[in-house]
Amino acid sequence: MKILRLALGVVVGAYGLFCLFPIVTNVAYKAGAMPHPDGDGARMAPLWAATPWWQLGVWAAIVGLFLAIAWRLIRGRPALGLYLVALVSDTALWWIMHSGAAYQQVFTPAEVQLDYDTVLGMAVVGAAIWWVERPALGGPASA
Repeated sequence: MKILRLALGVVVGAYGLFCLFPIVTNVAYKAGAMPHPDGDGARMAPLWAATPWWQLGVWAAIVGLFLAIAWRLIRGRPALGLYLVALVSDTALWWIMHSGAAYQQVFTPAEVQLDYDTVLGMAVVGAAIWWVERPALGGPASA
């Protein structure tokens, strides 16, 4: 189970770090560090402009939760409750962002499908965390 906890910690940590990239690029755009983005950045500019600061702050806090969860998993500490809070918060924030016109304008249906797949994958990770943290059958918790 230690190896599985380590693997889950790496997956959750990687997801958290992956989520930092759009936050950092959005903040850089809003701060004027990318006044005239090109390539994919130009495509993302309408979304960056439409994303309010509070969403970026909440998203950064959720990323912090995912990184703390990864640390707890790697250290062998309980993480399921915190993971559920982070997953529900992340999904709710994604839904709010997804509902905006700018999000619909920027992303293709295939890219939106990838978001759904990611949410499904993170739910599977949650089930795996539950599995490694459940009490052993016949152990003291089942008596």
